[in-house]
Amino acid sequence: METSCPSTAFISPQMAALLTGKTVRTIHNWLDSGVIAGQQLPSSQVPSGVLRQVDLSSLAAKDQHCLLQGFVDCVKQADSGDAEALNQVGIYFYWSGDHTIASSFFEAAAKKGHADAMDFLSACYFNGKGVEKNQGLGLRWLGSAAALGHSLARGKLRALGFEV
Repeated sequence: METSCPSTAFISPQMAALLTGKTVRTIHNWLDSGVIAGQQLPSSQVPSGVLRQVDLSSLAAKDQHCLLQGFVDCVKQADSGDAEALNQVGIYFYWSGDHTIASSFFEAAAKKGHADAMDFLSACYFNGKGVEKNQGLGLRWLGSAAALGHSLARGKLRALGFEV
C-alpha cells in the first residue's frame, strides 16, 4: 500500500465534516478563508448552482497527517453512500481511538442496513464510546444486527439472556 499522500481527491463538505468531527459550516468557512483547498463545480441540483468539494489532501494537511491511498479510496466510496465503505472508515477511526467520529460513520452505515456497523454502534452505545452511554439504543442496534443474521450480535443477545 502506498505510504505517501495520494494525488488530489475531492470529497463533499459533508464527508469532510464527518472526517474531522467539525460542522459542515466550519468546512465551508475553511474553504472560504483558504484554510483548506477545494473546487467549485457548476450544478443544477443545488440552489446556488455551484457544488463545492474539498481537496482531501489539504484536509489531511490541516490535521497534520497523511492519508494512505487505500483509505482515500474508501473515503471516496463512503462519500458516495456505500455502506461497507462507511463502516470501514468507522472501523479505522474506532481503532485509532476517535470514537466520536467512528460512531458517526457506524450510524450512517447502520441506517443503510449494514449489520457489522449496527454491531459496532451497539458497542459504542453500551460503552459510551463516542456517544452518550445508552443501554436502550445499544440493545436496539444489537437487535437490529441480530435480526439481519449477524452471528456475533446473535451471540451477544444470547449471552444477555435473550432468545434468538
